[in-house]
Amino acid sequence: MRYAGFDRHRVLTCPFCGRVPEEPHAMQLRFGEITGGRCECGAVYAYDETGRLLGEAFNDALTLLYNEDYDAAQNASEADYQEEIISFDKRLGRYFRGPGGAEGVGALLDRRPKYLFLKKTTGKN
Repeated sequence: MRYAGFDRHRVLTCPFCGRVPEEPHAMQLRFGEITGGRCECGAVYAYDETGRLLGEAFNDALTLLYNEDYDAAQNASEADYQEEIISFDKRLGRYFRGPGGAEGVGALLDRRPKYLFLKKTTGKN
């Protein structure tokens, strides 16, 4: 895979503010446990170690973003939040953020661990 056009970092940084978010850790929610974290800017993320469960990671991140208000999370539209995916290449020890699509970050054949970040858009509760 070519990495041209991708942002590469040795440290995980928030795609919205550039700060280093808290380390991924297990969080107990009302309906189960998820692995993820938060950033000072209000962004949250879910960690998908397999790189194959982005749908589940998305639901986990949405649940965190709306503080376990499941109705608000399920009724949120794409205009209510921003989404970014960061892949981690264990072999290179680097985080990649770049274009999606057939060959990009988050593609079906991209089996690297993923961090799915969500942040509410300005003015949304």
